[in-house]
Amino acid sequence: MPYLKIQTNIPLTKKAERNILQTASSLVAKELDKPEDFVMIAVQPDTPMLFAGTDDPVAFLELKSIGLKGSQTKSLCKALCEMIEKHLGIPKERVYAKFIDVKRGMWGWKGSMF
Repeated sequence: MPYLKIQTNIPLTKKAERNILQTASSLVAKELDKPEDFVMIAVQPDTPMLFAGTDDPVAFLELKSIGLKGSQTKSLCKALCEMIEKHLGIPKERVYAKFIDVKRGMWGWKGSMF
């Protein structure tokens, strides 16, 4: 049930997209101690974005999950920003991350609710 959306203004090759999707999936599963079978990742490259008045490489991350605790967000933010810097070359100071705890009754799967 964790869902991570990665938006960036840099273009990516299909190979780079696959690489970041796979890396992010295993990282989120590990950091949240959730089965990777339930992790969903989306990447939106080449999105028009401006941060701090420039269109230098930038990324916005949004992670939603059932049972996400505030105590987890610091290590999640660090791990995700390091991943973005390593795989996309975007400095951590050009990455915003948003974390959302979703109530179980507000997340559906297979035509039902968790």
